[in-house]
Amino acid sequence: MQPALERLFSHIDDIPRVPDVVKTLLEQVNDPDIDFKAVASNIEKEQVLAIKVLRNVNSAHFGLRKRVSSIQDALTILGMQEIRRLVIVTGLAESLPHLPNIDLNDFWQDSYRTATYAKWIAEEAQLGHSEMIFTAGLIYDLGTILVHLGEPDAASDITEAVYQGQNRLDSERQYLGFTSHEACAELCRQWQFPEELISTVEKSGEPLTYSQLSLSACAVHVARYVSQSSYSDEGEEVLLETFPKNEWQKLGLDVNSILSGMMTLSQLETGLDGLLD
Repeated sequence: MQPALERLFSHIDDIPRVPDVVKTLLEQVNDPDIDFKAVASNIEKEQVLAIKVLRNVNSAHFGLRKRVSSIQDALTILGMQEIRRLVIVTGLAESLPHLPNIDLNDFWQDSYRTATYAKWIAEEAQLGHSEMIFTAGLIYDLGTILVHLGEPDAASDITEAVYQGQNRLDSERQYLGFTSHEACAELCRQWQFPEELISTVEKSGEPLTYSQLSLSACAVHVARYVSQSSYSDEGEEVLLETFPKNEWQKLGLDVNSILSGMMTLSQLETGLDGLLD
């Protein structure tokens, strides 16, 4: 670990931790022979997590005709993919402490929107591991949380610099000596997340600057741009001008499809409502 990152982690009194079942599900993302009963049993051991998952399974978003009362039933009805996503989102949201300068509801809304967009882009580009890319989109910005936890003064300086027009990654290097993506990747190593996921997160800020291109990182990078553009007052022409076209083309997507792609993404339903309560 580079010295600046080591200093950051030494300044954090209580490094966020995730339930073991989240780690297990991330490891099993591509396992076609996954044991539903074992997964259900692991989720049920995390009582708070299990309660939140069941509450969300029974929410209006899923529109189930009868009430689901067990994780096993939820798995049977919704399938492993949907339950995995619910558990990962809920488990990560539960792991973060309250921070006075960050609205965690807005943070997760942006992160989940980025994850949803990244998954769509991955499928459009036929990358073949869209669930891993979804998770990368979900966690890519956890480094920002770490910076606020361990280096609050620097976090304020970075926020001000970005407000004044400086590139965020440049300002992070100036005030911290590393980027939030590198901090997030280190956190994921400590959480023992899969290496492919760690690499995608680490490269997602500037995917084209690495000698080994990560198409997964390109998908997250583009998704992040589209998500952030939803906050922008800029017109369509400016958004198209600043769109990460090179990353889009590296994914094998037609540059002429950018506008229609952005429109499609903006209409996707994330279904996050209720997960953050």
